[in-house]
Amino acid sequence: MDHFLPSQNPHQFVHELYLEHHDWLQQWLHYRISYPFNAADIVQDTFCKLLQNKNLFLVQQPRAYLVNIAKHLLIDQQRRYHLEKNYLAQFTQQLDEHALNIDSNQVEEAVHILDFLTVALQSTHALARKAFLLYYFEGYSQSEVAQAISKSLRSTQLYLAECLNLCFVARQQLLESGPE
Repeated sequence: MDHFLPSQNPHQFVHELYLEHHDWLQQWLHYRISYPFNAADIVQDTFCKLLQNKNLFLVQQPRAYLVNIAKHLLIDQQRRYHLEKNYLAQFTQQLDEHALNIDSNQVEEAVHILDFLTVALQSTHALARKAFLLYYFEGYSQSEVAQAISKSLRSTQLYLAECLNLCFVARQQLLESGPE
């Protein structure tokens, strides 16, 4: 099967791709990440992502397409791993300093929020991200943020509005795509 025929059921197409390429993709991933359970998870996530694709009829090279999805999932996984690692290191340091008592659900929720913000704000300017963090997480006033990033108050407000808009768009996309 080289590509999707418009008269074909998309779920049937994905099923056929799964049967034809699942083992190959799992071997390909296993060779690169050398952890079989992780490779199996990435393969399943790859096919789940494929099911969400509204343009299946454009797939002409299934293996290349599946590898592309899998690579993006690996990148997301690595980004999330580093984010979690950094957050937990900071969190542990703060726990040691302040002897805070926080449950694991709060930690997990914070990691999810940080992950969401990382993805939502990745396309904006670094100064906009810094302004967003200073204003919403560090408690700076807009004037203080403007001073900290050496921009005018108006530019700072535009940065904050842009970041909020990106968060809103990302949230809408997340809601439309449903749970993963």
